[in-house]
Formats: sequence, C-alpha cells, structure tokens
Amino acid sequence: MRFIQKLKKAIAKNNSLLCIGLDPDLKKLPNSLTKSIDSVLEFNRRIIEATHNFICAYKLNSAFYEALGPKGFEILKATIELIPKDIPVILDSKRGDIDSSNEMYARSAFIEFGADSITVNPYLGVEPLKPFTKFRDKFIFVLILTSNPGAFDFQYVKCKGKFLFQRVSEKFVNLSNVGFVVGATRGKDIKLVREVSDEKLFLIPGIGAQKGSLELALKYGVNKDKVALINVGRAIIYASNSSDFAQKAKEKAIEFKEKINKILAQL
Repeated sequence: MRFIQKLKKAIAKNNSLLCIGLDPDLKKLPNSLTKSIDSVLEFNRRIIEATHNFICAYKLNSAFYEALGPKGFEILKATIELIPKDIPVILDSKRGDIDSSNEMYARSAFIEFGADSITVNPYLGVEPLKPFTKFRDKFIFVLILTSNPGAFDFQYVKCKGKFLFQRVSEKFVNLSNVGFVVGATRGKDIKLVREVSDEKLFLIPGIGAQKGSLELALKYGVNKDKVALINVGRAIIYASNSSDFAQKAKEKAIEFKEKINKILAQL
C-alpha cells in the first residue's frame, strides 16, 4: 500500500493528525525500567500499545538507535515490526548524499528496515534524491524550514528576493511522493512555504518540548484537505518517569489529538 493511502486510512480510523516521535534516550527511561539497552524495546512496545489508537503515524529518529551500537539497529527494526501494519512509519534519518549513496540509504530504510517514509536533506540538490522517489509506494519528507535555532544560519538567507527555504520548496514542488518538513517554531513563516508548495503534505515537528505554536502550525501548515502531520515526541513519551509511563503517554496523546481536532474545527 502506498504511504499516502495508508496515512489517509490511519487518519480516518483514529480521527487524528498526531504523529508520535519514538526517540528513546537511555538517560530518560522511566525509573521502573533499567537504564539498559534491553529496556529500550520494552519501553517502545508499551508506548506503542498505549498510543496506536490515537495517532496517524510514528516517527523514529534513527540517531537514538544508531547511538546504541549494533544492537540499536536490531531494536530499530524490531520497533518498526511492533507498530501495527496500518500505521505509517517515518524513519527520521535526514539522509542526503550523491545518488549512488542515496540508493543504499533508500534500500536500508525501505527494504531492510521496512519504513514507509524517510526524511532527507536537500543540500546536494534535487537529482541525488531521485533514488528515494523510485520507490513508488514510499514517501520522502524534504527538510525545508527546520525547528532548530540554527535554521537562521542558512535557511533565511535571501536568494533573488526570496528566502532560501522558499527556493528549495520551489525545486521540489513538482515531484511526486514528496512532502516537506516545516518546523512549528517558525510560526507565520510556515505560510511562506505553503504559498509556494501547492498541496504538499507537511511534517511539522517542534510541538511540545520545543514550544512551537500548534495553532499557527495548523493554520498555515494544513493543505486544502486539512491534513498535516503534527509530530510530538518528548512531551508524550516522557510524560511520566514512573511505572505508569505508558498510561500517561496515552493520556498525553489523547490530549494532543483533541487539541489538534479542536483547532482544525475552527479553521
């Protein structure tokens, strides 16, 4: 099943635009679990079981798994396998290299790990990212306007009267199976991406711990179908440091889902 089809079904089934970031940090695991690699998969399993009925996707940042060494790759694959098959999985690895390298990155993400989507870095240009788009049932999210403070170093540089992030958007707007990463911390600037991006699907991080505006993210980030992926990670998965962490994560997921839906109803 194509990524967009799976996503639409998940959104309809759970009435949710919430995407949860499954980024386990050993130092932040609940006190009820040992601070060991063996606890990571159990932590993920319990979060997934508690939240999968209230979300439309999971996003896994590969860095949190790669940092665990060889076993981390096993945990990453095992976590993806734990996620219900009707819920899309985004591998957040921000890959971007020459085309021959990207062919291998694409195989890794889509074949070896079984992800439905991947985040990619556009710095090397449009053509090198074609190996990802050759997987017609998969999807890529191009980094356009990121949520971190360093975004101002390059993304806001003026280029022929527009910001660089607008120029990058224009380069990718006509490619299929492509969406954009746009940070919620960028506020009204999200509108500048939407104006040049037609109906592209936005993946919007920066809500929760980074204190991005949910209202502005939805106001300017959703397309005509009122769809965007609102990613929340730490504010949900670390909602409690005790044995009730999964239940508290569930409660937080429901809270964010309801907030999103309330704002959507007013748009």
